[in-house]
Amino acid sequence: MTIPSAIRGPSAIRGRRRPGTAEHTVTPDGPAPSNDGGGPAPNPVDEVPSAWKLLVYGLQHLLVMYASTITVPVVVASALDLSQQDLVYLVTADLLLCGFGTLLQSLGIWRVGVRLPMVIGASYTGIAPMLIIGQGSGLQTMYGAVLVVGLATIAVAPLVGKMMRFFPPVVIGTTILLIGIQLIPAGAKMIVGTDPDASGFGSPAAIGLAAVTALAVLLGYRLLPRLLRSLAVLIGMIAGTIIAAATGFLDLSGIGDTQAISFPDLLHFGAPRFDVLAICSLAIIQIVLVVELAGQVNAVGEVVDQKISDRRLAAAVRADGVVTALGGGVFQSFMYVTFAQNVGILTITRMFSRYVTATTGVLLMSLAFFPVVGEIVAAIPRPVLGAAAVVMFGTIAVVGIRILGQVDFADTANVIIVAAALGVALLPTTVSGFYSQFPDAARQLLSSGVATGICVAVLLNILFHARRPLKVPVSDRLS
Repeated sequence: MTIPSAIRGPSAIRGRRRPGTAEHTVTPDGPAPSNDGGGPAPNPVDEVPSAWKLLVYGLQHLLVMYASTITVPVVVASALDLSQQDLVYLVTADLLLCGFGTLLQSLGIWRVGVRLPMVIGASYTGIAPMLIIGQGSGLQTMYGAVLVVGLATIAVAPLVGKMMRFFPPVVIGTTILLIGIQLIPAGAKMIVGTDPDASGFGSPAAIGLAAVTALAVLLGYRLLPRLLRSLAVLIGMIAGTIIAAATGFLDLSGIGDTQAISFPDLLHFGAPRFDVLAICSLAIIQIVLVVELAGQVNAVGEVVDQKISDRRLAAAVRADGVVTALGGGVFQSFMYVTFAQNVGILTITRMFSRYVTATTGVLLMSLAFFPVVGEIVAAIPRPVLGAAAVVMFGTIAVVGIRILGQVDFADTANVIIVAAALGVALLPTTVSGFYSQFPDAARQLLSSGVATGICVAVLLNILFHARRPLKVPVSDRLS
């Protein structure tokens, strides 16, 4: 997860010369024709590799993002106590939208999609507020909020560059730290269960299986070659599932109960309902996702040697908005954001072709038509998935801490911003029923610790760090 300090990029940028290639110009819509009459200048982003390279590298991107892709449906289904059939649906709908979004970002349609080697996945950031809405107001209200937020994202895409000054590292770092902290209990409940009165709650066997899975993930990070370290979570989950099978924890009876091939349902959970407070709580989270997206796009731009104009950034934001809207109003699933995990693959492999990630999108969409994929995910023991989730959610918190490392804490104002935001946000998380005596509308909004924490951080940052109007030199003024 990479957060930018600023959004850069003029409308047309001269690219740097690479050894062995002609100089090329990058425009908001891709490379411009060369001046020598020989057609478009060579650009690694727009090169089309051979079929076998497309498949191999595309599959690699899929494997890196797969653990994250399947974890979000399981966490949401577990927290909302959904049936196995609903979980299978969520997995297939998620794969379909991840694939479609990846195609949008990679290939682009009109002004939707940045046309870079990027992939889209379900957002961890949106889990906590979605669960609060789903548990308090129902799934239809939850998906109504997701739909509206997705459409609003499309509408405000051209304004993203102007928003960035309200989200310096002190705000973003605090927000991401809060997200990680608030998500860890959701992973923990997958390990021990959700009902303290149940006979199997906190079973030593379940906790042991989770510990072995987490150990496998950590050993993967430590021992695997650099190229394979991004697969450590997936490999740890496979190892945990194998151990579960050997110890009698794995139940495969639900596999093969549905049709071999099918299309994910439309409006699986019913027609969306709309609630203003629910929409507002998700809108606050979506702002964070947009800032995160800006960081991902600029990070990939640096890797492939292309600066990102405001127009291309807006195109990337529209793609995330389109997929999120579909995730609320058509194939009901989650909020979506462009992933950061795959940036590392670009750096290691130096395969910059956007047609590789487009292949990843096709592979993801293909998997969505086979319900058995969802059934296999549903069969993975919850302690295994919970252990992987805790590791990934903990990583999110560490990313927040790393961003806060950029903050000047010698400035007392920054200390106050972080302290106040953390304190207010953690109140409903650490003390159950803290706002139980408040009116329903206020309780629903305040119970989302992340949303309240973001509001506190943004408002205090404006209070303490409000910039004075810039004085334009006389020589620069328009006559």
